[in-house]
Amino acid sequence: MALDASQLSELLKLRGIGWSQQEIAEKIGTSQQVVAYQLKKLKEDSLKGDPEDVFNRALVGGLAVGAGIGAAAMMLAQLLKK
Repeated sequence: MALDASQLSELLKLRGIGWSQQEIAEKIGTSQQVVAYQLKKLKEDSLKGDPEDVFNRALVGGLAVGAGIGAAAMMLAQLLKK
């Protein structure tokens, strides 16, 4: 199941503030497996190219304002650590 831009933005925001994959799945109305897959894809894409560009594209759904920028930075830092 593909996530729309709004769901993807919400996924990044919630993961960035420490929510579990299961909690995120319940909040955005999908399965934990879909959340895990999307996070894996984002990580792979960020390792292939410019991580900032990957997250800028992912954040188009509305996360790229206010506190969302901080959440995205935290998420990027988490992904790059692994």
